[in-house]
Amino acid sequence: MSKEIKVGLIGVIGLVLFYLGSNFLKGIDFFSPINRYYAVYENVDGLIVANPVIVNGYSVGRVSEIRILQDRDNKILVSMDIDKDLIIGKSSKATLSSNDFLGSKAIVLSIGDISSPISEGDTIMSEIAGGLSELLEKATPITDNLGVTISRLNDILASLRGSGDMITTTLDNLNKVLTNTNNLIDTNEETITSTLDNLNNLTDDLSKKLNDIDPIIKGANDMISNLSSVDFENTFNQIDILLSSANGVFDDIESGEGGTLSLLLSDDSLYNNLNKTAFDLDKLLKHINENPKHFFAPLGKSRKKIERDLRKQGKE
Repeated sequence: MSKEIKVGLIGVIGLVLFYLGSNFLKGIDFFSPINRYYAVYENVDGLIVANPVIVNGYSVGRVSEIRILQDRDNKILVSMDIDKDLIIGKSSKATLSSNDFLGSKAIVLSIGDISSPISEGDTIMSEIAGGLSELLEKATPITDNLGVTISRLNDILASLRGSGDMITTTLDNLNKVLTNTNNLIDTNEETITSTLDNLNNLTDDLSKKLNDIDPIIKGANDMISNLSSVDFENTFNQIDILLSSANGVFDDIESGEGGTLSLLLSDDSLYNNLNKTAFDLDKLLKHINENPKHFFAPLGKSRKKIERDLRKQGKE
């Protein structure tokens, strides 16, 4: 074999090894069995072929192809080569997101319920994760509020710029007040001590008076305890029964079922008879008083004699 052929074979082998090595570094393993799945995005945002497909931070495949679907409003079809041993459920989702701080993209695959797996060549549901722009949009209200707060703080600081001398003067005055207070206390220490002693004596006297009042309070408590032990409920029940009985008697009298008393209250004839009897009795007593001899003579007088005497009295 000539040297030229050997050099050519070495060059071809080198190129093959370089191709395989570069693809291996990109995550392409030509010797591992794979299944191909698809996902459709509105915008792939910088995704390129050979970007990884990741599950929980572990690379399980790569992006093998990206092409545009002009018959479907220019949506982007992404082909993914994923390890054949990985089971993907129907509820799985392929999320396009940033892979690192440099902005490289990756597809983060969330495995759904593997009890209902999809077949090779099926399309996985897709979504695009919010990037830095979305984060900035969410942070806009916070930054606005922060700007307002800083502006107000600046206004407060500006208003305090001319207040330094005033604060210093106030602190000096406060220091003088405290100094004068200390001097006053030192000067009147004896008086203050005497006042505190008197206050202590007064407190002792009050304590003694309270001790003298304790028996009175105890007696009052005993009286309250005795009152609390009285069966007021039973007493009020007896009074209620008595009042109910009295109401029943008055009801019987009012309805005419109360005997003589009811008749006296409801029958006018009995009242009239009693009134007439009282009137006749009054006349009799008056006659006895005026003519006692008609009744108290030895044998009394006959009715005719009494009428004759009455006629005489009438003529006189």
